[in-house]
Amino acid sequence: MKFSKKTTMILSFALGTVMFATTAIAEIASKGGYDLLKDSLKYTAESVSTTLSSYTMDASFIVKADGTVISSDTSTNKFDASRQALETTSKSIYGKNKNDYYSYSDKNVRITKNANAPIYYVTEFTSPQEVRSFTNPFKEEGADDIERIADILVGNLKEAVVVKENSDGSKELSGSLDESQIPALINAVVSLQTKNTFKYNKDMDTTIPKIKKDAFIKDVTGKMLIDKNGLMQSITGKGTICGKDDNGKDHTLTFELSVKLYNINSTKVTKPDLSGKKVEKDIEIDRSKLTNPKKYIGKYKTDILIEKGDKFEKIGERIVEITSINETSVTGKYYEQCVPGYEDYFLNKKSFTFSGTFEKDHPSASYTATDADGNTVKGNIYIDQWSGKINFNIDGSRNEKVLFDTQFSRVFE
Repeated sequence: MKFSKKTTMILSFALGTVMFATTAIAEIASKGGYDLLKDSLKYTAESVSTTLSSYTMDASFIVKADGTVISSDTSTNKFDASRQALETTSKSIYGKNKNDYYSYSDKNVRITKNANAPIYYVTEFTSPQEVRSFTNPFKEEGADDIERIADILVGNLKEAVVVKENSDGSKELSGSLDESQIPALINAVVSLQTKNTFKYNKDMDTTIPKIKKDAFIKDVTGKMLIDKNGLMQSITGKGTICGKDDNGKDHTLTFELSVKLYNINSTKVTKPDLSGKKVEKDIEIDRSKLTNPKKYIGKYKTDILIEKGDKFEKIGERIVEITSINETSVTGKYYEQCVPGYEDYFLNKKSFTFSGTFEKDHPSASYTATDADGNTVKGNIYIDQWSGKINFNIDGSRNEKVLFDTQFSRVFE
């Protein structure tokens, strides 16, 4: 899904408020119903992100202010995991502004087009890229804590959700809450969230009523369909928040969310034919991997300075020489050179050879070395592919009387 920047602010506000109540709806069901809902969401998230070979997902999010639609986002995602291909079409409306967007991606290319411009932008990858349509939120860091907090917030509400089992084994979960059923704690959190949203997002469109006082959830409704295996087929939800602006005028914000999952394991994703179309091509280098690593063999240096009176003065250089490098490892030597007359600053001058193995998909390597005096030296080297420089760190304390940084520039002789 691809939402506009302004709608994203509204969406974050809506999710930060209404989702408290929609979670409460689930808790209102028997504990079995609550577990059924959570199990289905987790199973669907895991299936969509890892096990389904293909699927199509439609999603829409609509915001109304005092009965008038002020924002609408709709999208269709088609994903073929076997081909690593994703196609997205979306349409957003924000006031009088409308935008249509199209994109296609596979492991070798990305194609995008905005309806406002007759140009297809094609980006070709120098190495295969992983294409993902969905990231499982239940696998994100902190997800378990958020789930536990939600369980505590909803309290001991009972019997408001109807769980209907159909003859084919599918199930329908539906429920609703009115303002009298919303726990006071949730409304207090909603009120605080509402005030902060409009306080810190001053660039929000003037068509959005800025609720600053007496915010509360008026009602929440929701329905979810799951198949006999527990996979979500569709989910719809609606929530209403009421409150007053700075002038005491009453306002109502309504949020409507809809998601549909279909064509499971039968979705086809086709690369668009751009024959006769206006195309702009670009090449994107995979910066997570070293390309042609031998070009980094050579000498790099950074100056060592001191403050003398009202100016800086160079007293030496820190030098790194990369002698061998490939996609997985790097070897070289580090040493320091002193400008004649400043030997007192280099009584513990360092000199050692190092070797390190790069982290997976990242040109950074830790090393352990032994200097000329037999001391163990540890640190890290990072190859900056954007600048052609390297970062070289040595663990431990440093002489506070001298100034230097950890970025080394290539020496061309």
